[in-house]
Formats: sequence, structure tokens, C-alpha cells
Amino acid sequence: MISNHHDRPGRGLRPRAVCAIAIGAAAFYCATAAHAQQSSPALTCEVEVGRINQALQSAHQPALCERCGQRLAQTLDSLYRIGVLPTFYTSADSAGWDDPQRRPAMMSGHSLAGIPDGADLLADIDSGFGPRGIHRLRYTPSNQPVAITTADRSVSIPLAPCTPGGAP
Repeated sequence: MISNHHDRPGRGLRPRAVCAIAIGAAAFYCATAAHAQQSSPALTCEVEVGRINQALQSAHQPALCERCGQRLAQTLDSLYRIGVLPTFYTSADSAGWDDPQRRPAMMSGHSLAGIPDGADLLADIDSGFGPRGIHRLRYTPSNQPVAITTADRSVSIPLAPCTPGGAP
């Protein structure tokens, strides 16, 4: 005859103990997840620019120049905070540059924006001086940043929302 060990008292976990353990584990997980969300600092636009530079270098693309990075941080800050491009952008329609690589003297310090790209728009990421850079900010017609892309669209880096941190 085969003995039945399950009928013996004191063997195995009782249903109340199993429920208590499950409730305790769930409460611990919720508390840990809430703490992790609260303690993670917001991503500043300067940190996001650094992340973009690292991603560009990983993709064997040139990094953003120092001035380009500063202007990109300002642009992201402006788009996320107030929903408009900074004043150093000139509409591609109104710029009327004959040579897209050279800025007319009156446009020195400005970059092109509003360049159609399918359903989205592009804005140059450059210093505002010298030739246009190869990096573009892709954004929606409602001014929501989407990605950083190269002029030939071979590399596209999705953007993470960021907060102002100290962009001049």
C-alpha cells in the first residue's frame, strides 16, 4: 500500500501562508518600482546631446561640434518647453539661399528649418556659421522632436524627452 503523505498535518505550505507571501512580494515589488521612478533624475537636454553624440560615434558618424551641441540642446529645450524653434532658425521657404552649403552674409548665425521630409520636417543642426552640417533634427509639424538623422538618412537616432538643464 502506498502511503498518503499529504494528509499528515504540518506538511507543505498552507493556503493562508501562500497568500501572505504573494501579497508581501507584490507590495515589495510595487514599493521598489515606485522608488526607482521617483529617484531617477530627469534627463537634461545637455545629457541627451551627449547621448546623441555617443550614438553618432557608435554609428561611425562625425560627432556634433561643440557649438552644434549647444544649439541642439537649446533647440530641444525650446521645443519641449514652449513648443517653438529658437530664433536662430530661418524658414527654408523664406531663406532663399542659392547655394545650400553657403550662407549669405545676412543669414550668418542662422540655420535652416522647415525642410519637408515626408510627414515630418527637418532642421539643420549646425553652428550657424560655415557650411551646413550633415546632421538634421527631424520633428513633426506640431514641433515635437522625433530623431536626429544624417542628411543622407543613413543613420537615425530616436530622441528621448529632456528638460532644460542649463542651455544658454
